[in-house]
Amino acid sequence: MKAEGIAFVRAVVPTKPFGSQVPGVLPMRAVVNRCLPNFTKPTMTVNNHPFLRKRHLKVLAAIMLFTGPAAHAESPAVNQSDEIVVTATRTPEDPWSLPENIETIPQKTIREESAESVAGLLDKASGVTINGSGLWEAVPTIRGFGSNRVLVLIDGDRESNLWAGRDPLTPFIDTGNIERIEILKGPASVLYGSDALGGVINIITSKPAFTESGAWTFKPSATIGYSSNDNGKYGNLVLDGANESVALRLEASSRDHGSYKDGNGDTVANSQFEGMNYGLSARWKIDESNELSASYRRSDIDDMGVPQKDSAVWSHFTTFETDTWKTGWHATDIGPVTDLQLRGWIVDQARAYDGNITSSDGTKYSLKGNTIDTGARGASLQLTFEPADANTLVGGIEYVREEAQSSETASTYKVSNGALVQTLTFPPVSPDAHRNHVGLFVQDSQRFKSGALLTGGVRYDYFTADAEDAVFTKTSGGVTTTATNVFTGKSDGAVTASLGYLHPLTSHLNANLNLATGFRAPDIFERFSTRGSNPIILGNPDLEPEYSWNIDGGLKLKSEKVSGTASVFYSRVDDYIDLLAQNETFNGVATKKYVNIPDAELYGFDASASWQLSDHLTLFGGISSVIGRNRDSDQRLSTIPPTNGKVGIRWDDSYASNGSWWFEVNSELYADQNHPAEGEKATPGYGLVNLKTGIRFSPNVTLALAINNVFDRTYRSHLNMADFLYEPGINLKTSLNVTL
Repeated sequence: MKAEGIAFVRAVVPTKPFGSQVPGVLPMRAVVNRCLPNFTKPTMTVNNHPFLRKRHLKVLAAIMLFTGPAAHAESPAVNQSDEIVVTATRTPEDPWSLPENIETIPQKTIREESAESVAGLLDKASGVTINGSGLWEAVPTIRGFGSNRVLVLIDGDRESNLWAGRDPLTPFIDTGNIERIEILKGPASVLYGSDALGGVINIITSKPAFTESGAWTFKPSATIGYSSNDNGKYGNLVLDGANESVALRLEASSRDHGSYKDGNGDTVANSQFEGMNYGLSARWKIDESNELSASYRRSDIDDMGVPQKDSAVWSHFTTFETDTWKTGWHATDIGPVTDLQLRGWIVDQARAYDGNITSSDGTKYSLKGNTIDTGARGASLQLTFEPADANTLVGGIEYVREEAQSSETASTYKVSNGALVQTLTFPPVSPDAHRNHVGLFVQDSQRFKSGALLTGGVRYDYFTADAEDAVFTKTSGGVTTTATNVFTGKSDGAVTASLGYLHPLTSHLNANLNLATGFRAPDIFERFSTRGSNPIILGNPDLEPEYSWNIDGGLKLKSEKVSGTASVFYSRVDDYIDLLAQNETFNGVATKKYVNIPDAELYGFDASASWQLSDHLTLFGGISSVIGRNRDSDQRLSTIPPTNGKVGIRWDDSYASNGSWWFEVNSELYADQNHPAEGEKATPGYGLVNLKTGIRFSPNVTLALAINNVFDRTYRSHLNMADFLYEPGINLKTSLNVTL
């Protein structure tokens, strides 16, 4: 039995257009049925050593790249499988035969992990690191590209990467309702537009399936979970109902976590979470070639802590509500059009923050409160053609409008007598801030008889953005002063292109090469913000968009016992956007400002592999390393993860007649980061050991148990937004899933 871990997803290609569709992207008339076998990925490993020597990572790299028998040379052959991914080309494809580097977290792994959020799942993937503050505010980083440089999609739509989604992995989506997560590493601006410089993360939710008969059938399921470190409790209920032409799904979940404890046993204040998600989705199969869909989803976060230093009495979001409406029409075989997808969506979000934070000297405290309302409207049309055998042409157009309104008040008092010292009033993002985005794209894929694949694409994006001026008011000692942050409208446009080639070297080994340009327009926050108290962070309407030149190449290995990938990459970025301290003040207060770095570069490598030692035992792991620097000053770029690696071993076996069980030990190693950016602190290396076990009593009943940070180590991630914050100590997590 092959190990199940972070593996390429298995999805049987449907024989009918809507009988068993691939979630997120609907099926084509012809789909290549060749894929990589499963390979397991490690969870984390970390110890409390002050550093990890380079030779340790070299040994780990050797294990990942050279374990197992080498593939013998022979003429290219077809390796049949039924594993399918949809993010790399916007069509169902075989990941083994694609030039891009893509991996998937399947539903089986999601249930085994018992993770609190999507961030907890992605943190186990090779080459992906998480930048955040606590467990709930999280931003993914791929190949050194973080912030808004990794595009997070939900069912193929960019509903999460709005201005209010600068923390796109905040738990707007319940992990219990995720079918799989696909991770595309490397620039994808041609297919997905702005924000995809580092890659794309596509969160594909579970959809109700049609039945083969006219009678209605109903399938309820439930999941409960618990985590010991923060006394976390979780529950999820789903009801599917369907016949041959209509499918419905009702879902609801609730999550309640207290503040967690770090490896020292200290409670990290303001790291709690309480919220719920619920939704309704429906599909209507009009005929064998046409389907309509609609869904509504609400995320209602009642209390999400924002960790501060020990001086914070409280710091949390008291409201964080997101409503999402989506509709879609899918059709197949309309004249020359093989596949048509028309989708529209609306997202409204409201959040409110409340904080009481004492000054570092203990003499004053500040009461802060803000409200931020954001909204977006989007629509997309995608057309797929098959003009010739083994040739696929995909094109489309997308439109998104984003809007934001906000206000904040921060009042400072003396601790000794409660006297008011000063009051600041300002909009964190300027009034009537908005951005419009139109994108057009086309990509062609040609498959050759040898098994080689050539892809080429081009895209044009156009942005307009504007906002009213922001007035920043300060009242101190009975004197009121104001300063105005003046904003002007701005438009940006860019053409991006890509060229990818995959060449079979043997029946078990493929070589791939990708050349691409990438583009990212400044978001509303970077252009139109005026926030903070000391320093004040200023937006910059004159920012130029980032534009990158990228090359990556590597190998994909797949034999009966060994599978894996290895890639090297280089990215040159013009006008890289960073937040830097300024010499000038604003209303008498120190400032930071978003500015362009004219010439930056990021380069490195990543690799992962799995070796099936026996029918039941699998060794797996991965390694990644990246360097980012300002080419003009030779200064390092901010939020670049240190070299890190993963390794683990797993046992899978059968249980009774139709059940199974597993046991896994995995680890993650982080080297010390001795080359931080200006203003960042160096961080020592660390390592964790984690355990996973569980039983599938039947295909419908699964009990999972995981112990993270087994040795209760104290450690801090270099990408943590708060340099004083330590990560959770030992944590036992368990979940039970039952489907009737």
